[in-house]
Amino acid sequence: MKFTSIKKKLRGMRRRARKLPLWGIHHKNLDLVSLIKNKKDYVKLWISPFYRLYQLNSKEVGKRNPPNRFRKQVIYQLIEIYLEWQRKLDQMNEDYYLKIWLGDPEFMDSQVVTALGTEIQYYERIFLMNPEPKPFPYKNVHPYFELFTWERCVNGYYVWESDLESEEEINEMKSKAYKVYEDIINGQPERSYFISTGDMWTGQIRGSGNLT
Repeated sequence: MKFTSIKKKLRGMRRRARKLPLWGIHHKNLDLVSLIKNKKDYVKLWISPFYRLYQLNSKEVGKRNPPNRFRKQVIYQLIEIYLEWQRKLDQMNEDYYLKIWLGDPEFMDSQVVTALGTEIQYYERIFLMNPEPKPFPYKNVHPYFELFTWERCVNGYYVWESDLESEEEINEMKSKAYKVYEDIINGQPERSYFISTGDMWTGQIRGSGNLT
């Protein structure tokens, strides 16, 4: 499969920026019936053309980050979605998980995520915390931005050893792995490698009283 080069110039950014508020308004509508049934919901950045895969180099493909100004406008809309979801969730009078995830440098991994019931614990544990101090990479873009508390986590993906085809590939994953896990799958030992792609900053407003 042939992929577009990451170096290809982007056009029409002003037009895409004008459409962002409509994208935000659409996703503010949290479907509580679906949420109660599935115990989770999220908004991912399926924003063209950035969600597509590009040719990064001769061996790798990946997503393309939007320009900095466009990223700020996306974060603004993610906060708007978060605030509207929080208002609706507060009316349910039960515990919930609600956070914004901001990827750095993999910005297109960013999303708003909410969960109820048994899914809360899963999402609270989904990321590894990164204890090393580092300045938060994004600046104030919204009137409520300063109300958020952000935690630095590790972003990445898992590679199962059983999916690798050679000792060379296994050694390569071992050298890249941020952490190695040993599991028992269907009664058999299985090893997986967590490959870090950077940071995932998880943010939330603690309590809803600040929004009155």
